Amino acid sequence: MEKTTQLSVTMGNQPGQLARLCRALAHARVNVRGISICDASDVSTIRVIVSDPEAAMRALREAGLPYIAQEVLVLELKDEPGQLERIAVRLGDCGINIQYAYGTGDAGKGKGIIVLRTEDSDAARQCLA
Repeated sequence: MEKTTQLSVTMGNQPGQLARLCRALAHARVNVRGISICDASDVSTIRVIVSDPEAAMRALREAGLPYIAQEVLVLELKDEPGQLERIAVRLGDCGINIQYAYGTGDAGKGKGIIVLRTEDSDAARQCLA
């Protein structure tokens, strides 16, 4: 389990906006390691986990893209039924709310990656340790 910085960028929900964000990161030589896009008709919130959060924040500022930096937890789980349930139950038992989550799996490697945003990353880490 790793605690890392996630950058959330709210942009107009129109063609070319994701390219604009990715261009700014690519020019700063920052790799996108995780992404989630949530839309609300006219705007989208793009959440990214990147290789170098500090360089990404500089690049976003220079590109005029407002962002919010937040702590998230990145968990590697076995690719088998019940793994996410186990995490959700444990956090619930500790009284920690999961605000949102996103992830992916690689069945060929037998693992999945889940990104969790909670109200208190340190307490969540302690609960899951």
